[in-house]
Amino acid sequence: MPNGYQFRLQSILDLVAVLVALALLFLFFFRKKSVKLLCIYVAVFLVFVGILLFDGFYSVPVAKGIAYALMFFMIASLVVVYQSDFKIMFFNLTKSAEKVGDDDLTDEDMRHAVDEIIKACQTMSKARTGALIVIAPTAVAPHILETGVEMNALVSSQLLESIFNTRAPVHDGAVIVRGNRVLAAGCFLPLSQSQNVSKNLGTRHRAGIGITEESDMLTIIVSEETGIISIAKRGELRRFVTPDRLRDILHETLKISQPSRHRAL
Repeated sequence: MPNGYQFRLQSILDLVAVLVALALLFLFFFRKKSVKLLCIYVAVFLVFVGILLFDGFYSVPVAKGIAYALMFFMIASLVVVYQSDFKIMFFNLTKSAEKVGDDDLTDEDMRHAVDEIIKACQTMSKARTGALIVIAPTAVAPHILETGVEMNALVSSQLLESIFNTRAPVHDGAVIVRGNRVLAAGCFLPLSQSQNVSKNLGTRHRAGIGITEESDMLTIIVSEETGIISIAKRGELRRFVTPDRLRDILHETLKISQPSRHRAL
């Protein structure tokens, strides 16, 4: 193979690799809705490329070293800031092979669990008790469960209300529900970095939105300031959810055979 042809092929492969990496980076930041941070990374990358090109004509070893150090710092900061998102991403890539373990549950079991969740939400809404309930249709990432206290208890309104009682040590975290069981309580969730989230919403709502941006989970948030019940799904928040609407959405999310009277969220 001629050296010129081999050089052109290598250059094309290098260019394709760079374009793919940039496309993935753009996609990641657009999904996170962090356009400002994306602009910073693009600017740093352009400066890095400019210094490398300048070094090709005029030897500037110090500037080249600083450019490499800056690029390494930017990559490390990306991993640190979005470490929870990377964990969720890798989990989603491998969870298809896992068994959920809820195949033996009947629709009646699931309806009862949904009714208990709704009953608890209504009670906490009236009492202005803050709550964050994560509904997992499939498997749950171990690193999420490990942040809380393992329970593996049947879902009941009394249990949920006691967990979110302000005197309970785990009331500030999230409850993870899969099937008709509470897997863990007091769990910490990744916060949404979206600029579209209202400034008036607190950490509980940002956490509720954040876990749904990179997973198929649904979260129910009860505001302790207003008592408003909200639902987050696929990174979108819907507020002022009525009990009937909540029941329909949960039935659809958990694939319970009951016709819905409204459109899906």
